[in-house]
This record gives sequence, structure tokens and C-alpha cells, in this order.
Amino acid sequence: MKRQQLIRYILLFYSFWLASWPVKAAEDVVFKHYDESIFVISNFSGTDATLKETQSVQQLLNSNIGGFRFYLEWERQQNQLMLRNSRGQSTPFLDQLILIRKHLETKPDKILTLFLDFNVNANELSQVVEESGILPYLYIHESDNEWPTLRNMVETGKRVVVFMMQQHRNSPDWLHYVWDYAVEPYFSILEAPDFIGEFLKGDPKNNLLIYNDYNFPRRAGRPDDSFFNTTQNPYLIEHVKNVWKSTGKTPNFIMLDRYQSWIIQVLYQLRSFHTIKGTVTFNAQTLNYVSWEGTNSLTSGKYCFPVGPGETLTLSPKSPGYQFKPETVVFEEPEQNKLQHFVAVPLDITEGLEAYYGFENGAIDYSINGFNGKDVGVHYKNDPLRGMVAVFESESFIELPKAEDLKLRDHDFTVSAWVKVDAYDTNNKDISIIGTKGSSYQQSIHLVLRNRKPYFGFYSNDLEGKTILETGRWYHLVWRYNKLTGEQAIFVDGKLDSRSLGHPSYKGRENIYLGMAGYAASAHMNGEIDDLVIWSRTLGEEEIWSLSKDLVDLAQSRNVFLRYPLLSKIGVIFLALVFLLLIYLKLPARLGRKRLLPPEKLKELDDELHDYPEKNFIQLFGDFRVVDAEGTDITGQFTPKIKQLFLLVLVYSQHNRKGISTKELSRILWPDLSYQNAKNSRGVTIRKLRIILERMDQVEVVFNVDRWTIQFSKAVYCDYAECLKLLNENKEKEPGFYLDFYKIIRGGEVFKDESHDWLDDYKGNVGNNIVDNLLKFIHLLDPQTDHELILKLADRILVTDPINDQALSFKLRALVIQDNLNTAKYTYEKFASLYEELYGEKLELTFDDLLKS
Repeated sequence: MKRQQLIRYILLFYSFWLASWPVKAAEDVVFKHYDESIFVISNFSGTDATLKETQSVQQLLNSNIGGFRFYLEWERQQNQLMLRNSRGQSTPFLDQLILIRKHLETKPDKILTLFLDFNVNANELSQVVEESGILPYLYIHESDNEWPTLRNMVETGKRVVVFMMQQHRNSPDWLHYVWDYAVEPYFSILEAPDFIGEFLKGDPKNNLLIYNDYNFPRRAGRPDDSFFNTTQNPYLIEHVKNVWKSTGKTPNFIMLDRYQSWIIQVLYQLRSFHTIKGTVTFNAQTLNYVSWEGTNSLTSGKYCFPVGPGETLTLSPKSPGYQFKPETVVFEEPEQNKLQHFVAVPLDITEGLEAYYGFENGAIDYSINGFNGKDVGVHYKNDPLRGMVAVFESESFIELPKAEDLKLRDHDFTVSAWVKVDAYDTNNKDISIIGTKGSSYQQSIHLVLRNRKPYFGFYSNDLEGKTILETGRWYHLVWRYNKLTGEQAIFVDGKLDSRSLGHPSYKGRENIYLGMAGYAASAHMNGEIDDLVIWSRTLGEEEIWSLSKDLVDLAQSRNVFLRYPLLSKIGVIFLALVFLLLIYLKLPARLGRKRLLPPEKLKELDDELHDYPEKNFIQLFGDFRVVDAEGTDITGQFTPKIKQLFLLVLVYSQHNRKGISTKELSRILWPDLSYQNAKNSRGVTIRKLRIILERMDQVEVVFNVDRWTIQFSKAVYCDYAECLKLLNENKEKEPGFYLDFYKIIRGGEVFKDESHDWLDDYKGNVGNNIVDNLLKFIHLLDPQTDHELILKLADRILVTDPINDQALSFKLRALVIQDNLNTAKYTYEKFASLYEELYGEKLELTFDDLLKS
């Protein structure tokens, strides 16, 4: 049987190679995923075409076409769905589908993609598809899963992907709305492609790319008959390669209004390029967009770049709010396709912080740079929501340092501020937050409210926001500029409000003014500003959201000596005396106290590097991580759907030795699919999971009497399974129990970033045990000598239960012992703010109450 199957694959491979030589189809079918492959699509119906297709559907199929774009319409007289060709003639769509089905039957390796334009009811289309007999060939894609390999599509028989160009309600599962999966770049001339990260259609995060530029074949000085001579016109290849490089997306669908043989040579060259592909992730999730330094490329967190003959590709990912490991990778003339993954590491919020004006003590800069402002006519008051704020009226402003000093000139930057407008002047359209006195292109910066909306400008190089700001209400506003992509972005209350790419940078050198703009004398601020912060980098969206919720501690700016010099010195002296008094009072008790946990045992916690073995382990506390038997990190192979399946079977295997039934598994993971479709998706996903787990020694997905379980050998370490095992042994009375328990769970939140109803009980069970056991652990420790460990335990409890007042009390006391009183007070303020946000009422316990408890 195995020999016959091997022979079948060899014959299949050989038939692929013969079918479209020299277009390298064999390599595509055997190795490529659908979204990594290139197909030529015939615009058969001539939708928005510049040329008319002259060949029939059968002729195009014989030419090995990769798919069609069809325009469908309902013929009332014949009462049937018709397919229109480029000359306006119509034939029954049923006949053409039957023709395509027969072609698929005679060509077992053929894969087709159909793009359908239609305005009729989707049920009418479904009926024609069922009558044609082509339904078993139609592929159904789940958005959470990766696209299959072409070989997998051939083996399963699902060889036709159908997209609809318009969105229709109640469409069948096999009909996919194209702009949920694909993008189309703006048209750019063949000689000078220019992609700045924005697409004509589709979300930039979509993987598939539609290339339509060959339908505009005009180039000065070249007759039409020579334009498509690939030996004389390298632009045919270079242009599509440049679009590929700029977007990081394979040109999956090359649309042709009229099919001609020259495309075969183009495809051969495109498919001959080696590729560098991979992902850019944070916490195992791909980033929304990534810019690549030195290549003018802007991609999603999943990328694929071509490398031509003799080329060297240098990859240096950039994305607001992150640094990357590795920082840069160089591929010198690669001789084969390469896989390269990058992991994003969040920057500290104080990274690149140039100035911070909290207005608690005038226009003092609380950053380490000391860029104090000079206020003119500005006064300060205590706002009930924001504390001390700066109040601006007509002709009042604060003069800040020059743009170069603040690193705004020709640089990345982010400006954040809380703003409240008292009243709008109907005679003036602008209210200035940040401005300069100059008024010339690129040399005048104005971060203002224009027509009651946030506005971002470098003078005639501007971006308008969308949100109308009401008077008398505080708004958190952020203006962000990214030099690499030319991005200007505006955020309101932590959410992206407006964004545009391709803007040249601000080049001014003048002083920056708060509350005034020089281009219009009347564009002054009329209201209040608080917590103005300037960074010389682009903040990430998570950082901006945290700022809007006041969850961020700008630690470097909280210099108590700058804010309250005299009081700070008195406070330090007072705290020193208190600390000495505490030592005097506590010392006898400490000397007479018997340690419940020996110091040598506690030292085991210092070795965090060996919490996990070097290979064969699964980490579920903190970031999800899987390392195989060779010590290779294979986390990236777990798509969201595969990961959900793995966790679902795992938790049912641990808490219920019988596992999970097929029916319940399908109901949870594929609730909207029919029985047959759910069966297909389940089979494919389980197969992929088993293939991944085969790399470990060993983990098995077992099916027995309609129940699914996961079983680990002794060679594989899973922290979640070890945690449950330790809890079930009931060894709490043994001294080493709490140490062993903490070593297992200290990596972070269990099932981090996974939010599913079926997972809540399991997360809650582990969370309750973490809180109970770590509180017991703290009671066994000496507050004076073990304060660092107590601080770690309290922080771990607060990860699980952010409003646990016992953990907060232990944390505050540990911070005070460490002489970190300001940090302790800030921790209390954050806790009280979160408590009020969650419960709608103020925290009754005071700071002193928690220190005494």
C-alpha cells in the first residue's frame, strides 16, 4: 500500500511538471501554500477592462489558466443565472460550471480560483453550484487557519477557491468575501512603482494580493506589440517584484484582461526567485503592521520577500513601541528559500522620553532632561479629575525649548496630552495645543484642534482627525509621527482616530510653544492642558491606550526632588528615622523568631533559568511556548485555531480523564459550521496538531470511544500539568510545597491572552489556588529579610487578582521596607483607580490602613 502511494505521488509530481513546463508548477503544487503561490486570473467578463478577452472558457482552461473573474446576471426570460463574456454576450452559468467540473475531473492536479461579480440572491448561485456537481471541489477556509498547501488541496480534492467581489448576506461557507482575505495596491506606473503602505482595497493585514497593473500597458516610446516582449522589457518582471518587495505579499493573483502567452515567461521568472518569509510576533500574535528599515516596505506581521539573482536582502523590522530580536538579519545571495521569525519586545514607556510637563509645580519638566518651560500669562488650578492643570486664555502660552533639543526635527516623535476646551470661538477655526511661530512648508508644526477636531500638521503637509471634541470634557490626545513610513497618526482616548502615510518629516528649528501657533495670531488655547509628554520615538498602540487610562508610570519623571525640593529632603530624613525606629523595635522579635523555611531552600528560587528544561517542554504560564525534542522553539507553528484545539483537549484531559467528545469539541470550535464542514475542518486541524506534536518526545492526541485526550510521556514537561499534579497530591503541609508551586506558576498568567468561555472555569480554578497558596507562602516569610521575595509573590497574586487588597498590603509594606515610599504611594493610587473603575465606588482602605493591616 505504501509503495502504491509512493508511486502515485511520483506520477502526480511528474504530471505537475509536464502540465505547465517551464512555469515550475511542480514546485508550487508540492511545496507551496495557497497564499504563497502565483496564479494568472482571466478577467473573462471584461469587468472594468481595457482589453477584451477573445478566448472561450475551455480555451483558457487548456492554456492552464489559474482562474477566472466572472460577471453573473439573472436572465428573466430564461429564468436562469447567466455568465457574461467581455463582448456582452451571455451563456448559462450552469453550462460553464459543468465544463469546469469536467476539466477538474480530467486534471487531478488542477487548482482554480474564481472571482464572482453578482447582485442576485446567493441562494440562486448555490442552487446552480449544486446542480453542476462542482460542490465537492469547493474549498472552505476558516479565517483563523493558515491557507493549505497546494498538495493538501489536491489530496483532499478541495481544489476550487471561490471569492465574491461584493458582500452578500447568508452566503454559503464556500463563498468568501474577497476583501476579507485579499488586498489590491493602488495603481502605480510600471517605471516607478511607489507603495507607501496604503491599499486601494482590503485590509493591510490580509495575506492575499491581487495584482492588476498589467492591464495598463502604456509606456512612452514603445509600440504596443513590443511592450510585452519579456526579453526586451524587464519592467514586466521588475515592477511586480517591486510590488512584492514593498508589500511583503506574494502577488497571488495576476489579473489579465486578455490572456497572452508572454505571461508564461513572466511567471517562470517570478517563481524562480528565492523567498525569505516569516512572522513578526509579540506574545505569539502577529503584529498589525511592520516597516522594514532600508527597503521602504510596509507589511503585516506575516511577510514574504523575493530575492533576485545576486541580491542581498537585509531585514530590520520596525514597529511603534517595540524592539526586535534579532534586530537585523542579512541574507547574502541565498541559494534556497529561507524562514526567518522575529520576536517583538516592548520598550519601556520612558524609552525616548524627552520632556514631561505635569504642571504640578508650574512649567517644570519632570524628565531627566530638565527642559523647563517659560510660562506667559498661564495660571494653574486644581481640577477635580486631573489634579493640578495649566489654564490657558487669550495670549497666554508656555515657551518650550527648540525643536532640535526636543528631537522633533526630522525625527520620529509622539506627543501626548490631556486637553479640555472651555469654549470654541466661532470666529476662529483653530485652537492650538503645540505650535511654532513660523509658517512655511515642513518648517511649522501645529498640533491643534481645527473645526473642533484634532489636527496634525507640518504646514501644507497635514492630517485631519475625525472625532468632534465637546467643550467641558477631558480628552486624551496623541499625535504620532513615524519618519520611516511617513506616518502621521492621531489617537483620541486611546483609539486610532485618523492615520495617513507618506508625509515628509518636520524640518523646523524654532522654539516650540504650548497654547500658541504663529501661523494665526488668534489660534490660541482656550481651556486646560495636563500631562503634556514628548517622546523622540513612536509609541505603540498598547502604550497609547495605557496612557489614556492613566495606567502608565512615567518613572523617570517622578523625581520628588524636582517637584518638592524642601519637602522631599524633610521626608527623606523622616523616613530614615522611622526606618531606624522600626529596626530597633523589630530586631528582638527577629532574633527570637524561628525560620519556617531555611535560607538554603529559598535560594532555589534565584535560579529562574532552569524553571524549564532545554527541550521537550510546553509553557502555559506566561507566554505560550513549545520547544521540541531537538530544543527548537516551534511555538510559531501553532495557529490560533490549532492552539485553541490543543488547549481545549488538554484541559479536558487533565480535569476529566475521559477527555472531550467529538460533538462537544466541534460545537465549541466550529459552532457556525454544518456537520460535514465541521468534520472537514476538525480533521484538518487535528492532523496539523499531530504533525506539530510529533516533534516532541512524546505527546499524543488520542481518540478512544469518541473521546479526545492528550497524553504526555515522562520526557515532556508541561507546567500546567505539573501544577495540577502538585495540587492533587495535597502536600501543603510540607515545607517545600510552596517553593515548588511558585517555581511552576511564576512565569505569569495561565493561558495568557486566551479569552474563551470554555476556558474560564479552568483559569479560575488555577487562579484561586495561586492566590490562596501564595498568601500562605507569604505568611511563612520574614518581612524584614524576605521583602524581595514577598514583593514578587504579591505581584504574582495581583496578576491573577488585580484588586486583591491582601496582596496590595504586603506589596506596600515591602516597598516601604525597601525605602520606596513614592513607588508605594503610586502603586496604591493605581490600585484605587482600578478598583473604582471596576466597582464604580472609591476604595475605602487608605494607604495607612493597608500598611497597618
